[in-house]
Amino acid sequence: MEKAQSFNRLALIGYRCTGKSTVGRLLASLLSYRFVDMDEVLADRTGTSIDSLVRKHGWLFFRNMESELLRELSSLPRIVVATGGGIVELEENRRILKKKFFVVWLEASPEVIKKRLINDPASPHLRPSLTGKSCLTEVDELLERRHPLYQEVAHLRILTDSMNIQTIAGHIARHWQDI
Repeated sequence: MEKAQSFNRLALIGYRCTGKSTVGRLLASLLSYRFVDMDEVLADRTGTSIDSLVRKHGWLFFRNMESELLRELSSLPRIVVATGGGIVELEENRRILKKKFFVVWLEASPEVIKKRLINDPASPHLRPSLTGKSCLTEVDELLERRHPLYQEVAHLRILTDSMNIQTIAGHIARHWQDI
């Protein structure tokens, strides 16, 4: 991972259940920045859940909407963005993230992700299957595929397994102030 340039926007990347939305809200508050959860914006704009959107139109349609929103957000100042876990799947998104955002990769072990998925009652509606398998079954496969993509764009990487959100957000804020 390389040292970030000075940006006035942060993006949190990582797999499902790594803390992007929860940490993002707190981090935005600490920095006095605006918080944007990309999945929430897309659900609001379409008037439906991500799960319903994907079932009706497919993943490619969703990824294209996600890319359009990322381009839009890349011109806004003073924002913290919680991206969808698969934002890194498209090369264009990786270029935008790396060029326009300070990118923080929130990482968790497969075991912790699975535990969080099981304990999150909203998971089936907010986190549709990406491969046709159950969300728990696909974790290892998708993490393996995405790991190098997350690594490619991240300026900072944080393992969230045993850290609370205050510690994670504080660490990011301190790092942010030091660049």
